[in-house]
Amino acid sequence: MHPSRTQLLSSLAFLLLPVLGLAQEDTIPIFNLDDYYAEPKMNLSVGFRALTGPKLDFIGSPGVTSKIPAFFDSGDATSTGVARYYNDGFVELDQRKDADGNALTDGKTNTWAYSDNAQRLDTGYLAFHLFSADITDNNTRNADPGNSYGTELIVARDMGKIGSRIQWKLFAGFSLNNINTGLRDNVLANITTQTDQYFMNGQTVPDAPYSAPSTITDENGVVTDTTVLIGQKPDSRTINTVTDNVSVSNYWKLRGSYLTFRAGPSISFSFSEKFRFTVSAGPAMVYVGTDYSLAQTLSPEIGEDQTVTISDVGDDLLTGYYADANMEYILTDRAGLYVGAFFQGSGEYEQDLSSQNSSYSTRLDLSSLKGLRAGLNYRF
Repeated sequence: MHPSRTQLLSSLAFLLLPVLGLAQEDTIPIFNLDDYYAEPKMNLSVGFRALTGPKLDFIGSPGVTSKIPAFFDSGDATSTGVARYYNDGFVELDQRKDADGNALTDGKTNTWAYSDNAQRLDTGYLAFHLFSADITDNNTRNADPGNSYGTELIVARDMGKIGSRIQWKLFAGFSLNNINTGLRDNVLANITTQTDQYFMNGQTVPDAPYSAPSTITDENGVVTDTTVLIGQKPDSRTINTVTDNVSVSNYWKLRGSYLTFRAGPSISFSFSEKFRFTVSAGPAMVYVGTDYSLAQTLSPEIGEDQTVTISDVGDDLLTGYYADANMEYILTDRAGLYVGAFFQGSGEYEQDLSSQNSSYSTRLDLSSLKGLRAGLNYRF
């Protein structure tokens, strides 16, 4: 006996009911993604700052006379067989030989040079000079470092809200600015001039600059010795000292950087969805590192300048405070642009510059710094 078609359909439906029920139970649930969104708590600010307000003093060397020594050795005034060097020339040992190869003993030399026509005197002598200076500088000079442009990096964390518009944070970060300032001024000095005169025995001295021995070659290739001889020792030596404030100049230079670390609380007030006003304040610690140098230059009336340079590297750690006020324009949920103004006080930095013959110092006043800052905020 075979089952009817109706019975087969009924049995198939009965078997499919559990499967259909499971299919209904396995439908994909709908999640609310807002339940899994975490609002960013950290804020990174990267920008620049332009500041003004540093004051710089270059302090003289009170009670200490600094010296620019003679740069060359002229020996004594009476010995022969001695090489003598001057600011404006030299007189070296004679290179002439007789027929037997022996040195000549006429007291002259063929090896010398001079650099300026003013050395030729109407009396028939040729003058050579040495210069030195003793500097007295008790003054303090003010220099303006001008504006300084640097960078900053700040990290802040959201700590909570006060109402619906006010939020407070804790921040920490650093900024870097440079200083590069120089100042030149004349100083009072005693200028000592040593003059050695050599009699030229009526010889015609070629125009300066002239260096002996010398020769000329004619069109036929014939070489003729044109050397003018000079005595191996000066015929006279005089030493004279004058005081003026034009012959010597000092050039002070201070260059370096100061790195400011700061931390503290900040409070933000949201005007709208796009604009937010923030103020912050806190302690600051400033690391200052500088290279301080002084170049003292004697510019004699004849010959090349003489410069003595001393330098020193120093650093120090200063403490102070910091405050700023900023306006932020919110670009997205995570990014914004800020611009603001700040004030910073960090005390004074001093550096000494001492050598055997001088004692100078400089003072950098960082107690009243102010300026502008701007950059990008990024929340994460």
